[in-house]
Amino acid sequence: MDLTVVNAGELVTCRGEGDGGLGIIEDGTMLVRDGKVAWVGTTKEFRRKFGGRKGKIVDAEGGLVHPGFVDPHTHLLFAGSREDELERKISGESYTEILKAGGGIARTVRETRKASVKRLVKESAARVKELVRNGVTTIEVKTGYGQRLVDELKMLAAIEELARSGGSEIIPTFLGLHTTPPEFRKGEEYVRYAVTEMLPRIAAINRRPVFSDAFCEEGIFSREECSQYLRASARMGFSLKVHADEFTDSGGALLAAQLGCVSADHLGRSSDGGVRSMARKNVVAVLLPGTSLYSGIPYADARGIAKSGCTVALGTDLSPNSWIESPQLVMSLACNAMKMTPAEALLGFTRNAALALGRRDVGVLEVGARADFVVSSLQGYRFLPYRVGGQYVSGVFKGGKAIFSSGS
Repeated sequence: MDLTVVNAGELVTCRGEGDGGLGIIEDGTMLVRDGKVAWVGTTKEFRRKFGGRKGKIVDAEGGLVHPGFVDPHTHLLFAGSREDELERKISGESYTEILKAGGGIARTVRETRKASVKRLVKESAARVKELVRNGVTTIEVKTGYGQRLVDELKMLAAIEELARSGGSEIIPTFLGLHTTPPEFRKGEEYVRYAVTEMLPRIAAINRRPVFSDAFCEEGIFSREECSQYLRASARMGFSLKVHADEFTDSGGALLAAQLGCVSADHLGRSSDGGVRSMARKNVVAVLLPGTSLYSGIPYADARGIAKSGCTVALGTDLSPNSWIESPQLVMSLACNAMKMTPAEALLGFTRNAALALGRRDVGVLEVGARADFVVSSLQGYRFLPYRVGGQYVSGVFKGGKAIFSSGS
């Protein structure tokens, strides 16, 4: 059955040339058929072309309609929490100091290893639900809190269960190099295990992850170690991502360009040369300002990265370190702390975030795209990073089907 969205004060398609690339249609109408966008335009054009409303009606009541948010970087599948570490950071401990003391990622690895698939799914489904009610319709979810084969397979089973539960679309990533687990004395020993034991088994499962990822950072995994792991991942058919240069210029951006990664994420300390290399190889830059807020580290140079020619995306980095379930909060940080414009921030969480997942069928509202969209009571897109903290989403749709309604 057809579905028609009517009375959109601003219908933002994210496929425009002017207006910052947003493709805004005032007094907009959208026709959905078979889960895809069949037509977009003004109400006047719609009446002239179709003669009236068609099928089920979604009345935006003069509010904002925009593509469903795409979150291209999350660690939302985990057990336990680390709320006390916020106080430790406030008192002066750094992220890496907490990690070396057995906290941080290592702590979450211990908790996640003890958790059952059922517990992981239950706790993580609540986080997915919060993202959905805030307008997220496509979510990348990483493993990485198992760091041994049995537990990484358990995490992938939990991700598959989350994906079957309906609602938002889940994109799995195998984060094979996240931290060196206690079974290994040196990182290089663990890298060999990841390459020879974990990668072949992960590559052989029926519903294998789309991406393989590594944490390239001084004191975590070196550029050489990540290169070894990611090259092996590519040989096994995985698309590549890399956590790059979060705390230091570890060469992660250069590595992403060298290996043709789909995206490089964080980039707080990347060199200009590394970023320019990414731009030449069309590696999407995924910036995570919420992580800078929580970890007290410098924000990425969004203006410089964009000037280099990189496509800039945004993500929540939802994790025990930065428990953020609101794209609006991240967009506000992007604008206020990194000086992105509201238009750039919205594109960063829609069209550009989709590109960071190798997708062109989501994050936009154009004919043939998936009908993933958000209906909001906000008066226009500029309010997204400006009016933060309330519940303004009235409806979230995935493939033309409602997956959240404020009235239910």
